[in-house]
Amino acid sequence: MLPPREAFDWSGKKISFSIPPAGWRRERETSGGIKGARFVKERSVGEAIGLGDYYILADRHRSAHIRDILARFHTFDDGFAWDRALRHAYAYTDTPFSSLESEIAQRVNSEVGQASGVYRRDRDAAKAHLEAALAEASRLQFSLADVITRVEFTPESRQNPEWYRMLGRRETTIAGEPAVIVDYTVKVPERLHTYAAREAYFVHDSHLFICSFIGLQESLAVFEAILASIEFPE
Repeated sequence: MLPPREAFDWSGKKISFSIPPAGWRRERETSGGIKGARFVKERSVGEAIGLGDYYILADRHRSAHIRDILARFHTFDDGFAWDRALRHAYAYTDTPFSSLESEIAQRVNSEVGQASGVYRRDRDAAKAHLEAALAEASRLQFSLADVITRVEFTPESRQNPEWYRMLGRRETTIAGEPAVIVDYTVKVPERLHTYAAREAYFVHDSHLFICSFIGLQESLAVFEAILASIEFPE
């Protein structure tokens, strides 16, 4: 039995799940574009479970930044503070995840650019442009189909592809959301064990969550129980 659920918020979206039982050490996860938690089984052969928010995707949303600038609009008493805040309002245009993102980014950046240009002579117009930028940014939504090919495990994407062997890929649901699960094995030359590995991917409210397991087959049940416990608090 797992402990009660805990709530986490790594990149602006709350998620709750039951953590592993006693004997798994908690660490921070900040690699591979993920902000999250990693649980390492103590006195094991290197078994670990990770859950995190793919912040590379989450950071492409500009709504929160623009909304914050609008909330503080009348507090900007000099152009320097305004310019510094506005830098965070521009949308990314490199390596978009979808054609919709490209379209929205162009419109957001046009409105933000116009807000920057008129601010010193017409603050009401600058605010109107920012409000238009927020309306555009709020249209941005990502689905699992938009992002899965960018993050899904393949042996070819790893540094030593010969260590990995694909076992299967399946579609399912996690916390009511469409999900993809990939199973594979890892054989590290200097270790005696062949590790079981599983990764799960799902999107909720345009946030991509990646859950991973590596270890012995008998520990997979803990990972599956954690996946089954995932919820999204209101």
